Amino acid sequence: MQWKHTDWNIKEVFEENRIPKVDVVRNVMEKIHFESNKKVGFFMKYRVSIIVCLGLMLMGTTGFAAIKVYELHNEEGKVIYQEKNITESSTPVKTPDKEMQAFTSKMTEIDESLQPGTAAAVYIKENNPKKRVVTLSKPFIYKELHSLQQKLGNHLIVKNVLPGGYLFDGAIVDYFVKQEYNKDELYALAEKTNEEYVLKPLSFTNSISTVEISYRKENDSVLVKMEPFDDVENNTVYQANMDQKKTEKITIKQTEALFSEQANQDGIEKEIRWVQNINGVPFLFTVQTRAENTSKDSLIQVMESLL
Repeated sequence: MQWKHTDWNIKEVFEENRIPKVDVVRNVMEKIHFESNKKVGFFMKYRVSIIVCLGLMLMGTTGFAAIKVYELHNEEGKVIYQEKNITESSTPVKTPDKEMQAFTSKMTEIDESLQPGTAAAVYIKENNPKKRVVTLSKPFIYKELHSLQQKLGNHLIVKNVLPGGYLFDGAIVDYFVKQEYNKDELYALAEKTNEEYVLKPLSFTNSISTVEISYRKENDSVLVKMEPFDDVENNTVYQANMDQKKTEKITIKQTEALFSEQANQDGIEKEIRWVQNINGVPFLFTVQTRAENTSKDSLIQVMESLL
């Protein structure tokens, strides 16, 4: 299960001047999503070092010349989603140095030690010259549909089966974390211990940050992701390797969407993205699969069932 917004308070970490101030986190996490740990199912995997992945991704961006922008509009013509080439970002792209990679590696190690449904503010002593405190969290895991629906209430209705015979196989729900901690207290605690880091447990708000639901049919899987998306300007998706990705805009039931295909070593990754209002709140929906027998028309049928 991909811990999509593992809340490392990524914005704080990326304020480091060695890291580009662009929102490439979404792209990185989506690209590593399908490298799932097979022992725990389609998308139940632990997070990898975001900086290492970021560095690998950015190295592939050199030499881009084409400018591509994809936009989705609502019925009033307002832009509600946009994708751009990473070269369109106004911030120069830099590869993180060894110190930042070491810092993030330690974050990953700590993150993997957290239990599902927990969060913490963490101060790491080494490789942290600016004395940053970051927020780590693990989403709640649900293996049964009724437990998931009970948690979500009437806010989001989850289907048991998708078109094509894909059955509910598990889900995660992540919430925004309450930033209730005092940095000075963590610094003082760190001085009293020989440990590499100190942490303070935190609680979650009632606001959903991500819902990811896996559906399975025999050996094939489909992932449905939903996340609040009410600020398109600050949530522009910067994509790497756009010239290697076939993308087209389609309209289903008067809703604009982006369908894309991209080849990789494990097959063809297919996905549909669109923005949909749920109880007055806009959510970005993403349906992804690498199933060979699931076509564009099949994903459109899934989208239609969710509209």
